[in-house]
Amino acid sequence: MEWDKEAREMVEAIPLPPMIAHFAIMDAERRAEKKGQGRVTADIARETEKGYEQALGKESVELMRRLARGEDAGLPDEFYVEEPEQLYSIELCPAKFGASTMEKREQMRQLLTPLRNKLKELGITRILLDKATTSIMSHHMFRIGVTGCPNACFSPYFSDFAVLGAYQVGVKESGCTQCGTCVEYCTQDAISLSEGGPVIDEKRCIKCSGCVEVCEEGILFTEKRGYKVAVGGSGARFPRIARTVTEFTDLGGVLTILEKSVQLLRNTPVEGRVIQFHQIVDTYGVERLRI
Repeated sequence: MEWDKEAREMVEAIPLPPMIAHFAIMDAERRAEKKGQGRVTADIARETEKGYEQALGKESVELMRRLARGEDAGLPDEFYVEEPEQLYSIELCPAKFGASTMEKREQMRQLLTPLRNKLKELGITRILLDKATTSIMSHHMFRIGVTGCPNACFSPYFSDFAVLGAYQVGVKESGCTQCGTCVEYCTQDAISLSEGGPVIDEKRCIKCSGCVEVCEEGILFTEKRGYKVAVGGSGARFPRIARTVTEFTDLGGVLTILEKSVQLLRNTPVEGRVIQFHQIVDTYGVERLRI
């Protein structure tokens, strides 16, 4: 695919998190191909940029623009804590680089320091050191995945312990213009329109709150913030998808489930070899961790 010089510069300047920045080139070429064009033009580049603004939200894109200019974007310090002396790791979703709403970044920020403090209080590093029968390697780590919402765009379900921001959506009784934007937006088909406004199917809703972000009339709003917790994931030799402990709990609930998880890990004896946390969950089930 050929490129106009201006178009290439425009696409390369689109502010995106590092893990997806290279996708913009492919996206621009995809758009050109769909139009039957063999060259990416400035118009295609502008369309590509607009597409990412719609996908990530204008607030996120502007924040990442400030980062690209070397300005202080006000991202939480808690996102960038490094603890090489610990045998746990906490991996964050692209919200770490601003690719989320302020609400979702704050939901993650509120979690991180209590999470780290609880792991240290429980002595997770000492537990893992005591159980090790070989030289300490990366597979000895207790891995935690944290995302700002249930869209889970970096697969926290392959972590030992996954925490995902979750948002219960409320609906105001009046003021809906019947525009249908929320219905069109929801990929879960969890929203329908009645004469009185949006109706949410709680069985289909994954509590991502994306509908709140696109509702220009403010009819949909975040009624309650919380977290989904899943445990026992692994991306190693025998991959496992983490299993849900709870669909919705508060910070205290997250810490209680974490404590139960670490205690279960601590109390499982080493019999010739160390078993991984996902194997412990397989043995005892998530019911032992519920609150």
